[in-house]
Amino acid sequence: MENVIVRPARKEDADAVARLFMMAWPMDSFLAMSPELDEDKFAEIISSYVQAEDTLYSYRNTMVAEVGNVIAGAMNGYDGASYDTLKRPILEDFAKRFPDAESDFGAVKETEAGEFYLDSAGVRPDMRSMGIGSKLFEAMIGRAKEAGFRTVGLIVDVDKPKAEALYLRLGFSFIGYKEFLGQQMKHMQKDIG
Repeated sequence: MENVIVRPARKEDADAVARLFMMAWPMDSFLAMSPELDEDKFAEIISSYVQAEDTLYSYRNTMVAEVGNVIAGAMNGYDGASYDTLKRPILEDFAKRFPDAESDFGAVKETEAGEFYLDSAGVRPDMRSMGIGSKLFEAMIGRAKEAGFRTVGLIVDVDKPKAEALYLRLGFSFIGYKEFLGQQMKHMQKDIG
């Protein structure tokens, strides 16, 4: 097995990071927002958000895992108190691109102040079971501790028991339910204090 190197993301990682983040999302709900939206177009849009300085998915909030010269996984996280500020540019862009779209994306509140929120994560299917996800979690929890947080949180689709099992193994506990784009999600937290 090759070495896994975890490092902060760079702007030039945006295309790969966008595709990895999309693995964690309810893509049917996003694609239903507009008839002209397909996965490739959506990936281009998300890539632009990764390249930006001030969005939920910014490279500045993201760590990547490399195996060889391949970006095998990515995870992002940020202060839950900054959620609304980081989401605003995305909502404004979506409103311009898809003025007729009907979605509750803007109404969803995934996190709040006091929590370092692990927003999105993905590992390439051909590189799973190499410990990449665990290394990304370790790196992001390290960022949270450095920033002075005592709690990290995330949401997981109730239809993804393997992901939930990983989070439980990593020490996360179920604290309640949230709805995200019509999907039932479990809100989980871990005490890192």
